[in-house]
Amino acid sequence: MSEWGWRIDTTGWQSVARTDARRARRTPTILVLLSITIITSIGYSIAYTYVGPSELTFMGFLDGITTLLSFIIPAIGLLLGYKSVAHARNTGSILLALSFPQSRAGLIIGTVVSRWALLVGAISAGLTLSGAIAAILYGTNGIVAYPLAILMTLLYSAAFIGIGVGISTLTTSERWITLSTFGSYFLLVIIWDGLTTAILLILHRFNFNILASPPDWTLLFQLLSPESSYNLLLRSSVGIDVAGEYVANTAPTYIGWWIAVGVLIIWTSLPVIFGFYKFQTADL
Repeated sequence: MSEWGWRIDTTGWQSVARTDARRARRTPTILVLLSITIITSIGYSIAYTYVGPSELTFMGFLDGITTLLSFIIPAIGLLLGYKSVAHARNTGSILLALSFPQSRAGLIIGTVVSRWALLVGAISAGLTLSGAIAAILYGTNGIVAYPLAILMTLLYSAAFIGIGVGISTLTTSERWITLSTFGSYFLLVIIWDGLTTAILLILHRFNFNILASPPDWTLLFQLLSPESSYNLLLRSSVGIDVAGEYVANTAPTYIGWWIAVGVLIIWTSLPVIFGFYKFQTADL
């Protein structure tokens, strides 16, 4: 299709998704990553007996497991996606793939779908089994909200699959891919809140009094990270004690769960879209 700027040709994405999923399931590294997700979820349901408070409850377990997964899932999602397209370019297999009736856009979309589907399966299996164990050990009070927590976690995972695949489409340099992947994790998961504080202090000439009553824009800036959006969705849908600053009496009324959903959708799609336009004109 010549006028791809107006209409993107997504031919063959279903075929790409099926083929990539079959290939990925036979890759030891990917199997290890998916197993980590499942083992971590099940392991925490048992470990909560020892690391939890004196009064063990299902909601306490849910709070702990989602906090743990908020750090693990970004790493798994990025690692599932970060070499998905670049490896095919480096090995030359992408030329064979594109010789079939499938477009470059279809190749990227199919890769995103297949990698997310694999992670969805691992997260769903892990949280379903761990939830069942937790219900037996800690009671079922609050378990009705558990499916929503799983759904929010799946949406959160999509953001990092999108980022990982987006990085993989930009270059074939393994060094830059690796640096970009770890840099994305470090920025979005580790230091985003600290970055918000640093920007606020610089703008107010290191007047630390501003931290006691920060302006509304800082909450919005914090919410731009996938982790903060995930926490807000958990607070809004499940009611666990995270993201309390977004529901405090002083929180701006224009910040709500819909913004968090939009942020996660943007992080899922924007890196892929940007990578596609770079990949569309790349010399394979």
